[in-house]
Amino acid sequence: MFSVMGNCISCWKRHREPHKEITLLLVGIDNAGKTVAAKGLLGESIEGVAPTVGFSSSSMRYDKFDVTLHDLGGGKKIRAIWKNYLSEAYGLIYVVDSSDGERMQESKAVLKDLLQNPRISGKPVLVLANKQDVPGALDEIDVVDQLDLELLVNTYKCPCRVETCSASLGQGKKMDAALRAGFRWLLETIGANFDLLHKRVEHETALQREAEEQDKRERIARVKKAQEERAKAEGQNEEDCCS
Repeated sequence: MFSVMGNCISCWKRHREPHKEITLLLVGIDNAGKTVAAKGLLGESIEGVAPTVGFSSSSMRYDKFDVTLHDLGGGKKIRAIWKNYLSEAYGLIYVVDSSDGERMQESKAVLKDLLQNPRISGKPVLVLANKQDVPGALDEIDVVDQLDLELLVNTYKCPCRVETCSASLGQGKKMDAALRAGFRWLLETIGANFDLLHKRVEHETALQREAEEQDKRERIARVKKAQEERAKAEGQNEEDCCS
């Protein structure tokens, strides 16, 4: 009886446990299939999907997590905005087009830049080797080798899992099995280290807000100084005209 009651109390506690709110970043170079992967995770149709310009943000509930998913555009010019979102990330989903061997070195360089950033180093990373349905796509071993992944994740202390998937072949309950397995791993890894990650995210987002506020104050000061100098110069010109 005691054991049964204990199990019931344990189940009740798990049921009553509040959902953990987390933010994930979904990134990769352009044309990797990030938005299709995001749609798959969200259970949405991929009909008419277009490349992400800037970023899009979606929310979902998965197990005991309330997830905010930022799908960030992968074009060379737009990658500069990624740094604005790194602090709030509990984990990273990095999508690679495994059928495009010619751009693997570019993808590797972008991934390295991300992992060596102090606001990402140490956070869990799910690498999706996407487009496995395309003939000639690299397999998991080749993707790991091309990205030099073992060296990168060991150097920057990032728990990592690689899943070969075809994000376009299923959404929602029919989601690609590898995509589902990888996503579950990422959430379980975050859950196992949630307290540490949560404190880190809170600290780093506070530092980022402080830096942004300081930058704002400095811009205002520069504008004010320029206005004062312009007004002074205009006043001097008026005096010269009158003399």
